[in-house]
Amino acid sequence: MAQTNLDFEYWVNNYNGIDEAKHWLNTSDASEYNAPQTMFKEQRLSDQGNYAIRLTTAYWKEGAQYGVDTLPGSIVQQFEYHQQPEIFTFDYQSYPQQGDAVLIGIQLSMTVNDSDIIVGEGFFTSAEVQESWKNQEVAIHYYSGFTPEKVSIIALSSANAVLRDNSRGNVKIGSTLLLDNIVLGVKIQEKKPKYYMYVFPNPVKSYINIETNDPRAKSIQIYNLEGKLVLSHPVFQKERLKIDLSSLSKGTYVYKVLGEETVITSNKFNIVR
Repeated sequence: MAQTNLDFEYWVNNYNGIDEAKHWLNTSDASEYNAPQTMFKEQRLSDQGNYAIRLTTAYWKEGAQYGVDTLPGSIVQQFEYHQQPEIFTFDYQSYPQQGDAVLIGIQLSMTVNDSDIIVGEGFFTSAEVQESWKNQEVAIHYYSGFTPEKVSIIALSSANAVLRDNSRGNVKIGSTLLLDNIVLGVKIQEKKPKYYMYVFPNPVKSYINIETNDPRAKSIQIYNLEGKLVLSHPVFQKERLKIDLSSLSKGTYVYKVLGEETVITSNKFNIVR
């Protein structure tokens, strides 16, 4: 089974524990006990497409008899998944009350002897107000090399509901999270250009050669073992530069290929006659 409606485009919120649109479970639904609505379908505030989700923490008068008078907005989706994504990303806005935080997380698991074993997970919490849509990337940390069988995605308007005890004052009324466009994937590594640099031969009789395509290379400098600069020459990319060292005495020297502000490579070489 592939990812299921993680951008909230095709859901209908029935607020009866599960909506009609692809299995988002409303974990805070207690409507049969006169609980307030904490999960809303948002169109006006969607980041991309037509819809986003809004979770908010609300006061629950009837919940006081159960020791819970604040009810966080929370959703979770579980589905079959047999890959090891490196990251998950999402777009969010957050309005946590002071002392509270929002939470979005993922767990990948497998079943062993009828028990769920966590293979990898990643969580994001924020106590900061984020008034415009922001794309967030979260790394997934793995505890073993086993292939997951299931993924669970969870979002909470009040992270305190799971990070600390749920006594009065921890979960704050009014904490709000807007969420859209959840994606599981592999982090795209920036491809670095393959540069080469050859300085040869070693030992040297009369000439030393340098070949490179590294655009950082600006010059080659040659020093004696006392650290005195004895020769300097500009470097040209993609051409073999042949430098005459016949004026230097035999012995050991050090070359440095320099960029604008850094030494790109350096090594010793010998001049023999």
